[in-house]
Amino acid sequence: MRIVLKIGHALFGGCSIDLEKLRKTADAVLRLHNAGHKVIVVVGGGEPSRTYIKAARSLGADLATCDEVGIRVTKLNALLFSIALGETSSRDIVGSFEELEKQLNTAGNKILVGGGFTPAQSTDAVAALIAERINADLLIKTTDVDGVYDSDPEKNPNAKMIREVSIRRLREILVEGESTPGEYRLLDLVSISIFERSRVPVVIVNGSDPQNIIRAVSGEGVGTRISYSDR
Repeated sequence: MRIVLKIGHALFGGCSIDLEKLRKTADAVLRLHNAGHKVIVVVGGGEPSRTYIKAARSLGADLATCDEVGIRVTKLNALLFSIALGETSSRDIVGSFEELEKQLNTAGNKILVGGGFTPAQSTDAVAALIAERINADLLIKTTDVDGVYDSDPEKNPNAKMIREVSIRRLREILVEGESTPGEYRLLDLVSISIFERSRVPVVIVNGSDPQNIIRAVSGEGVGTRISYSDR
């Protein structure tokens, strides 16, 4: 299978880095790679990105500069994850579509790892575009909750998780989401539009348990799968 894995807040959600979880997530990716799957990993900025962006805003930076700050943090996180992958990673962090094309042609059997590409574009959108580019069999988005809920579970204790959600319903749930640097919440609307046009299979899982990545590839009923029907 051709798999794009987006990781972020589930690994980089606090002030300190959980090395054990980082290693276990890298091990899950290596298991997929060793089983013959082609894996490309996109790493988000998580809480460190938000911290740096907030500091930049306080110092007077404009939103475009804050986007650039966030992109640099994603690349640092991506480098850290590539180190955890060891020699199986290309170690040359993908930061643009030009670099992606080059590595697709030259990196051989290495695992490609990337961060943010373009200002005002989330790493979820980057992962969606890469999945479209390689005609991925599956895009796995990890987060720090079990999947998609009918409302924000942090604000509503009665929020219900949805096992399968249509792209139309997902857009309705997310339409009130933030669009400022570092505040893309579960998914941003650009990602949703890319999913809709490419119809790439997508599953959203809790990355706090890295085994959920393996379960998603195996087709187990974990997380939330996006449907392209109108149901």
